[in-house]
Amino acid sequence: MSISAQQKVKQHYHFVELKPHFGHPIIYSDSLTSTLNKYFFAGDIRWGTQTNGERNQDQHLGFPSYGLGIYHAYLNSPDTLGRPWAVYAFYNGPIIRLSRFTLGYDIALGIAWHFSKYDPITNSKNDLIGSAVNAYFNGGLYLKYRISNRLDISAAVDFTHFSNGSMQTPNKGMNLRGGNLSLSYNFNTGQKKSKNYERPKLEKKNTDRIVKYNELNITTSIGGKATPAEYGTGPKYFTSSSMIDFNRRYNWIGKYGLGVDWFVDNSISEDYKNMPNTPLSKYMFLGIHLSHELILSKITVVTQAGTYLWKGTEAKGWFFFRLQLRYYMSSNWYAVFGLKTANGFKADYLEFGFGRRIKFQ
Repeated sequence: MSISAQQKVKQHYHFVELKPHFGHPIIYSDSLTSTLNKYFFAGDIRWGTQTNGERNQDQHLGFPSYGLGIYHAYLNSPDTLGRPWAVYAFYNGPIIRLSRFTLGYDIALGIAWHFSKYDPITNSKNDLIGSAVNAYFNGGLYLKYRISNRLDISAAVDFTHFSNGSMQTPNKGMNLRGGNLSLSYNFNTGQKKSKNYERPKLEKKNTDRIVKYNELNITTSIGGKATPAEYGTGPKYFTSSSMIDFNRRYNWIGKYGLGVDWFVDNSISEDYKNMPNTPLSKYMFLGIHLSHELILSKITVVTQAGTYLWKGTEAKGWFFFRLQLRYYMSSNWYAVFGLKTANGFKADYLEFGFGRRIKFQ
């Protein structure tokens, strides 16, 4: 008697998606009213992965999908606004999933370029975008229908935003509202016979019990900033942020915590042009914040809401928010990219930095 065994091939469920966009810019520029008061068209192509629940957090998040995409927009008056391209990472997850229909959300974040930026001589009407390269954000709600094992179609409403986080002025940003349609083709690299393609079985299973723990995070970031006084230039001023957070891991997908901040913003010097030997303390701010960290994989999304305990000046109001992406290079070290706001949700500056996690029970 002989017995033979075959090693199980790991399944990787992927899809390719074509997505045309259409809609209307949001008008908040007196000089560009006639230019923006027209429809825009855009399109992108995506490559993505559908999770199948192998990771515990995917079970709790409802089997999301993620991947990379390329975007191109056709805006009216390219000499004034440009014809932007973007590369981005996207993440979408279900709100309601039925046998053939899925209602869900979609978020994309990346880098966009090929804008016609503001120029005082050649492009003075563009008071929206002061840089040729900007951040790209798209978010929306979609309804997807499963045609077959291979094909999906969907319709969505979405919102697109371009800005540079005050790295250069002007920075009102460009906002587009509208919708999109998409066609997706699904495939599996672990199945050799395409005619026998099967989708992953998205069935909830018992997950491992999470070991709850506490941690101390120390993060430092730097950035650059321009102000309306440097219209069309930037970044001119140095900024920095340091924070210490105490967090509690409460679930496979999240941590909550409390932290303190120390900010330095050299753009405040514009308020003291007539004051010689301005003390450094005038550029400093001390704050406190509540925090939540959404754990997707090695990438996490941090949201914070805070207020100032002490300010060297009356600038920036009393409330700030922070949206930050963290990439864990190892179990204890991470890189950060984020946006800090001032006076509520007004962009203050971008942050680039690193952090160290100290875990304890």
